[in-house]
Amino acid sequence: MSIKFPAETIKKAIAYFYLLSYSPPEKIREVKDSLAPLLEALVGAAGVSESSFYEEIIPEVCRRIVTFHEDSREPSQRWVEALVETASKASNSPQDAYDFQEKMSEVAQMPQRALPNNRLHRKKGCTFCHLPCRYGFFTLVSDPNFSTLREMLNVEVERRKETQSAIRPVWRFSLTHLKQLTGIADGYTIEKGHLGNLSYCLLMLAMAKSRLALPEKQLKVYQAINRGLIEVK
Repeated sequence: MSIKFPAETIKKAIAYFYLLSYSPPEKIREVKDSLAPLLEALVGAAGVSESSFYEEIIPEVCRRIVTFHEDSREPSQRWVEALVETASKASNSPQDAYDFQEKMSEVAQMPQRALPNNRLHRKKGCTFCHLPCRYGFFTLVSDPNFSTLREMLNVEVERRKETQSAIRPVWRFSLTHLKQLTGIADGYTIEKGHLGNLSYCLLMLAMAKSRLALPEKQLKVYQAINRGLIEVK
């Protein structure tokens, strides 16, 4: 008999697997250990064993991820099964983490979300994202607190003009959001490229919720600076 998970548990489980997909594969064991309290809380909330939780939650997570990227109520079973296969082993080893992340990348390239005109916030700046939609679903299910971003932006405005940075408060907000989501005091380990791109996606969601769109010229400048920071070794 299948387990009925609360909506909040499903959302947090989806976020958990996205976090695995953003982690450096070579550090997946450390990431798994650091995320253990989050996983334990999810299992505890479900009231089942960890093995039962994994067996039931992974297909649900994968089905919803594919549903989002196909923009359909009836996701392709072939894609769901392929994602389930890699997700079930994602934290076992660096190679397994890499395989899962590659499959997540393939799913993100589905044209129903990947094409610029189909993206989540296409009228608010998603057109300028350099990758298919790898972050949109995560930002939606992880419930970011954008009042924190407003506070950080206000602090930045108070800095001397020559020391102000448009990027700094958004990256800082993204790290704060990940810290709050995971409960990891020292911060969650995320690849730099993912952090930069996630930051831009969170900014797009913040703009969508505020019903405020920055002028296209400013968004292009922001993304150029953002991409430059991502590419710095």
